[in-house]
Amino acid sequence: MLDWSACVQLWNCYVIGWFMWRDIFRIVKKLAILVVPFFVILPLYCWAFPMFYMDDEYAMYKQQRDYCNTPVAEGAKDNEIVILGDSRAKAGFVPELLGENTYNLALGGATPIEGYYSLKEYLANHEKPKTVILAYAPMHYMDVDTLWTRTVYFHNIKNKDFMEILNTAKLYEKTDKILIDNYKVEYLMYKCYMPNKYATALKNSGFLFRHKKTVAKYEDMIINKGHTFYGTEEYSSGVNWEAHEMDFVVSDIIDLYLRKMIEMCRENGIQVMIEQLPMNETSYGILQPDFKTHYKEYMMGLAVAYPDVRVAIKPYCYNNEYFGDADHLNEKGCRVFSQYIATEVLGETQ
Repeated sequence: MLDWSACVQLWNCYVIGWFMWRDIFRIVKKLAILVVPFFVILPLYCWAFPMFYMDDEYAMYKQQRDYCNTPVAEGAKDNEIVILGDSRAKAGFVPELLGENTYNLALGGATPIEGYYSLKEYLANHEKPKTVILAYAPMHYMDVDTLWTRTVYFHNIKNKDFMEILNTAKLYEKTDKILIDNYKVEYLMYKCYMPNKYATALKNSGFLFRHKKTVAKYEDMIINKGHTFYGTEEYSSGVNWEAHEMDFVVSDIIDLYLRKMIEMCRENGIQVMIEQLPMNETSYGILQPDFKTHYKEYMMGLAVAYPDVRVAIKPYCYNNEYFGDADHLNEKGCRVFSQYIATEVLGETQ
């Protein structure tokens, strides 16, 4: 005999199950509506169209790396002088004033860590230059600055090279800005263009309204062989980063990479010059005695360790009228400094 009560219970279970799965499907659908745009579409957009939402600094980083990885056209003459450094060097060295075959590969915020990998990529794709000028502000011998916020953020380094940096950092002390909290997860989020890393840039750009400006900056880098101005004022009595420090203490891992750059040049028969960038008279005048002494000692130590390297021992002091901001030479200052390097420094080696 048919058990009607069992049938009713079975039917009730079916109906309840159907409504339950319908609710689950609705929840999944709503989650998909939220997740797909933020974790699929946005990352794909960020990966495919960085020139639409990134800022000027991205255009400079991209052009520098593109240039390092692109051999010169067949029959064209490659560079005889290459400059590596930070933003002070990117502004201060005007290639056209240093020589016809000169290129400025400096990057804003860079230390010798980033410089080493830029030089490595450059030498893999270009003829060896006669001279490499290394020019970093004292601050960029002391601490890592924008490794994560520019180099990683802009995807400006190969995976294997960044893994090498992380593994090397484990052997050194001053690496808290390299081995940041949860650095493996952080790196993965950058590599996958996660919204939490790029949402601010997307918001500030309106998704696509920076394209014209970044393309113009990229083309400007090509025309000016990697040179750009940062400070644009006609006078600056501002105080730079170093003037706020009590002492100069070199970073062990940055020192390692500086020496690796020198050795790479030596192995390739390239002359190395370690140059200084000018400071404005306001900042230079208030540098702490310990800072000046220990920085000078560090540079003198490099000169002793590498007698074949021309080492400028201390920063130049220029009048405030040559600075466009507290850190960077203005157009007039860049020209004065570059002409000095061309005649008094490079001229002595020719």
